[in-house]
Amino acid sequence: DAAGPDASPGDVEVEVHVCRNTHPTYPYPSPSESGMEVHCIDLNPYSASANGGYEDVSKVQKYKMSDEDYNKRKGTLRDWAKKQKEADETFTLQRHAKEHAALVEANRLYKQTGQAPPGFSFVDGKLTADKREEENTPPPGPETCEGIAVGMRCQVSPGARRGVVMYVGEIEGIAGGGHWVGVKFDEPVGLTNGTVKKTGKVIFDAGGDNMGGFVRGKNVECGDFPEVDLMAELEDSDEDEL
Repeated sequence: DAAGPDASPGDVEVEVHVCRNTHPTYPYPSPSESGMEVHCIDLNPYSASANGGYEDVSKVQKYKMSDEDYNKRKGTLRDWAKKQKEADETFTLQRHAKEHAALVEANRLYKQTGQAPPGFSFVDGKLTADKREEENTPPPGPETCEGIAVGMRCQVSPGARRGVVMYVGEIEGIAGGGHWVGVKFDEPVGLTNGTVKKTGKVIFDAGGDNMGGFVRGKNVECGDFPEVDLMAELEDSDEDEL
């Protein structure tokens, strides 16, 4: 049917084309038969299919989950990584991906050669990466925190994060053992509020979430690191910046 001049959002108007069957017994257009194709064109300008609404995916509204909702979901990659981090403070997704890729390649080489490649050996019948040398070394001792004391201003790597030392010593419940430095940051750039997640023990009060961190002494530099006054920096900025 042709589109009427009074078409409204509630109207459904289509133009139907019946393709002629090419069988020699049907030389002329005929009613729809098995094997024919029916091509429908929606002529209603108010239809959802107008202007490629059902064909152009850029016109389709997409659902985007907020970080808050995603964090609540169980069984996601983020949820799995969080659990791995709680079990091993040194865990990172980047390192896991690298180690997994190396294991896949090692299995491929084993299938080709019948021998475990360098850096891998069989443990309980499974090809496993050999422990790295640093994994066999003892945890950092008190000497790694020499010159660091509670109350000192400091700067922490990576990121040149400034703060004040709140704790120095061993912490039960943190993977890796050894000596740690508890730092209260000036900005929310840490991973803790001063509480050990595994045990729930409060080591120090960081003043809020992400305001504290437990870091190794090698990453802490104590000295004249006053809190950065962002407003002062803005006042001293170039007049050409508006």
